[in-house]
Amino acid sequence: MRLFRDVCILFLVMLFSFSTLALAEVEKGASRTIKLEAKPIDMTTTADGKYTFVLAEGGKVLIIDGSGQVKDTLKVSESAMSIGTSPDGSFLLLADSAANTLEIVQISFVVDIDVTGLPFKGPADAPVVVAVFSDYQ
Repeated sequence: MRLFRDVCILFLVMLFSFSTLALAEVEKGASRTIKLEAKPIDMTTTADGKYTFVLAEGGKVLIIDGSGQVKDTLKVSESAMSIGTSPDGSFLLLADSAANTLEIVQISFVVDIDVTGLPFKGPADAPVVVAVFSDYQ
């Protein structure tokens, strides 16, 4: 009988100890809605949170930056059903259940560098600019 009482007391102590975990609340913070040009099927984000990739109907991948702006659209297989990304965000993984394939797409982001007013060598209207930051070494 004493063992039964001790087990009951232990059970009650554990019940009350862990009951505060069930009383936690969740608060909803600010939210926003991004209007997409096509119906979304799946999505993924880069590990650093800088970009979100939305797989949409019609074989489109919408690239959304951290501010919520659609930066670009990639054309992919129309039968792709899910999307993932590599940890560093340099590859998109697209699963195509109709073709039984996994497409691995390497992506890189082109960054415009404003060189207005900076010293340069060569024609000012050259189609390519090579920037060397040698004074920061």
